[in-house]
Amino acid sequence: MACTRYTPIRALVAGLGAAGATALPLVASAQQVDQAAIQEIIVTATKREANLQDVPFSVSATSQDQIRNSGAMDLVDLARNVGGLAIADLGPGQSQIAIRGISSGQVIRDQPGVKEQVGVYLDESPISVALFTPDLELFDLERFEVLRGPQGTLFGAGSEAGTVRYITRQPQLGKTEAMTDASLEAPTHGDPGGYARGALNLPLGDKAAARIVAYWRPRVAAREAE
Repeated sequence: MACTRYTPIRALVAGLGAAGATALPLVASAQQVDQAAIQEIIVTATKREANLQDVPFSVSATSQDQIRNSGAMDLVDLARNVGGLAIADLGPGQSQIAIRGISSGQVIRDQPGVKEQVGVYLDESPISVALFTPDLELFDLERFEVLRGPQGTLFGAGSEAGTVRYITRQPQLGKTEAMTDASLEAPTHGDPGGYARGALNLPLGDKAAARIVAYWRPRVAAREAE
């Protein structure tokens, strides 16, 4: 006659199996909650508003809140949080941008026949010309988009490696809004520094609005080394 022993190991395995079967509905429920909590991100990478998940190429979108929370002050700081984007800081207004390791490979400005491989746009206007990339204030932006891969069809011949876009916040109808941002630096040795920035949205009737953005930074005088 066969005899089956009910050992502690079998009891443990049976208990784990029952616990796993009980936990499956809980895991599925948690996944549904997480998916429901994901917010819809609207981008204009295809020249029209679309959900980020529906765009047929690789796009990275960073919102104003994410920029503020990361402490990014310029394009070099932003590149640290965006995969595939690299910045070589060559001085004021001369940042060399590479997406997925592809760039023009040139650092000489106004060189005939040389075009940048990464397009830089402020809203719908190109602002990178002849390897000159302006240093913009990262304030009052709707988002910062990085479009990886060739974008020549949508953004011209200067976007073979990709496109970087600064999307500014547009005036809001029927809404009065003010936003400020300031910093003060008072070192023990040296001159004080800091900055102040502000944005004001004013409705002008039912069909018009104006948005005013201003910033201030002290100019630090260069000192000759003694």
